[in-house]
Amino acid sequence: MNRGELWRVRSAFGLLGLVPVFLAGWLGWVQVAQAGELQRDRKVPLRLSQETADRQAHWSETMPAPRGSIVDRRGNMLALDCETYDVRADVRVPSGLADDVAKYRAWLVKLVDALALALVADPGLADRDDARRRHIDRLAKLCQREFAVDKLPSAGPVPKGHPFRAEFLLDGGVDVLSVVEALRRIPEEKAFRTVGLHFLRSFRRAWPERELTYGLVGHTDTRKVKAAGRPEVFQTYGVCGLEASPLLQADESIARSFLKDGKGRPYFQAPLPEAPTADVLHSTIDIAVQRIALRELTAQCEAGAREGKVTIPKWGAMVLVEVATGDVLAAASWHRGAKNPQATSFTPFQAVYEPGSIVKPLVLAYAHEAGVLDWNHVFDCNPNSADYRDRIAGLGRAKGVRDDHPCHELSAHGIVVNSSNIGAAYCGLLLAREQWQDYMRFFGFGASLGLGLPHEAIGGTNKKSFAAGTTVRSFKANSAISFSFGYEMQTTAMQMARAYLRLFRGAKAELRLVRGVASDGGFRTVPVPADDGAKFRPEVTEAVRAAMVDVISADPHATGTYLHRDMLKELGIDLHGVVAGKTGTAASNVPIKDRGIVNVRNASFVGFLPADNPRWLAVCVLQKDDSAKFYGGSYAAPPVVRLLLQCQQLEERRLPYQDSPSISGGQTRGTHGTPGDSGWGRGAPETTSVGR
Repeated sequence: MNRGELWRVRSAFGLLGLVPVFLAGWLGWVQVAQAGELQRDRKVPLRLSQETADRQAHWSETMPAPRGSIVDRRGNMLALDCETYDVRADVRVPSGLADDVAKYRAWLVKLVDALALALVADPGLADRDDARRRHIDRLAKLCQREFAVDKLPSAGPVPKGHPFRAEFLLDGGVDVLSVVEALRRIPEEKAFRTVGLHFLRSFRRAWPERELTYGLVGHTDTRKVKAAGRPEVFQTYGVCGLEASPLLQADESIARSFLKDGKGRPYFQAPLPEAPTADVLHSTIDIAVQRIALRELTAQCEAGAREGKVTIPKWGAMVLVEVATGDVLAAASWHRGAKNPQATSFTPFQAVYEPGSIVKPLVLAYAHEAGVLDWNHVFDCNPNSADYRDRIAGLGRAKGVRDDHPCHELSAHGIVVNSSNIGAAYCGLLLAREQWQDYMRFFGFGASLGLGLPHEAIGGTNKKSFAAGTTVRSFKANSAISFSFGYEMQTTAMQMARAYLRLFRGAKAELRLVRGVASDGGFRTVPVPADDGAKFRPEVTEAVRAAMVDVISADPHATGTYLHRDMLKELGIDLHGVVAGKTGTAASNVPIKDRGIVNVRNASFVGFLPADNPRWLAVCVLQKDDSAKFYGGSYAAPPVVRLLLQCQQLEERRLPYQDSPSISGGQTRGTHGTPGDSGWGRGAPETTSVGR
């Protein structure tokens, strides 16, 4: 070995000897000088430990836990958690394309096109071409970002270090079998054998009858929320209806785990752990009846639609309630010009209106129970009579009280049948201001339904009505008279249904949307509020019921005579004694966006069936915002009657499976006084009756 060779060998072994010295120095620097931490640019130092290594290798992703199901009263599915797939793509550009940027780009374009085509493999997709274009745009942007396409040169080889692999979420909520199969076939193609698609189980909320139950069942918005000092968690918000129930709020999320390789790329997708058993919320809704209600309301609102001065209503609402339980069987909503009339706002509990004459049976029932009204007393309802001058005109009311048609001598029964505003005002003036306050409490006007419905409108009375500064004379001249025929107060269709429910069952009657919850193998029933509150005497309820029966008759003075005639012609049914009800019409000034204060007309109707033994109670309200004539008996009453009759026919077919008994219109006997918190049932002194 000559001198040169010897020098080269010694140099090589000398350099090799420096390696352990370097490693020992580096470990000393990391483990001692840096106290076991690795400094990172703009990040917290990374602690060098086994725990850190494990954490770097494992990666978990959270997903919302299943919320549970909502079913109608007969078990039909209204909302459920559908198992879906989140599809993640592990894309590796073939190494053979590194020599040509153009081929690199072309391969990505071809992949995007194949993925988009697979994602629209759903045979039920309405506009496949449009959906495919949207997927192509989205995936092209995704690939451009992940593969830094904008940094590639226009020609030549792909620069060294340029990304050839990326992992990303391809699409979420994939639940169509044909789409899943089309995606699975992509890696089988020769051109895309370097593409891996991983299908991760997830959940998606679905509503099989969403068009019918939008406002009642509602929908949800699930998103990640990061609170201070806490990791991101999923929170689901009920936008409307039963989905907002705390019974369906999942308190936990589900974690699914991944493993990462040295470059941080997921290489193993662990199966989704078993999800906790979800609860089943049993609602009071009857989807078959709901379908009828929406169909009848829509048909009535859109009937006779034409251009010109006369228009179709601005909005409509209809509610059907079971009297014995207060169960809301159906609630329908309609809006003019809305693509989905149910989704604009849910009018049964979100739209307030002045109810008009629909409240007269309630006012007279309250006054009769309070002992200030003799049901057989005859009032002179002629606006030119001495009684009118003494009782109404003498109060100095700015606007006189008038009837839609001439009324003369009427008893309380006749006032309801003829819907006399003057007669109702006479009866309302018999009540003191404190009794009017109790009337509002008893029937629930201005009080929430207590159902937890988001954005519920409360309504109520004018603030001046019961203000301390309002004199008794002013109250009588304005509020007492207006209250008597449904003005100077606002309510919703569902609140009006509750008010009539209380007429039959008492002050503690409430509407119910949930019958119970199935959870952990058991069933918890939501109890029907006990009928142990203040009630009307049987003779009071019977007197009002009989008057409402005669509203729908052939009597030419009855406000339901047109309904009686039209239904006899249309259905061949004499409604007198079959369906009972009360019509209502009101004209109000309300603010409308971009139009200012507009005079609107509210047509309303409340009806129940059977007439002699109420089992079902329905309320319909339509609001029109033009000057066309619009009456409760002609517009709001027909859909209620059709709904009640069809509901009865449906129940007769289901007779062997009926689960809700009917309820008598009569109630247990109470004492005279004020029906409610002001003393009725607690020995309040008897007030003086009128007449005799």
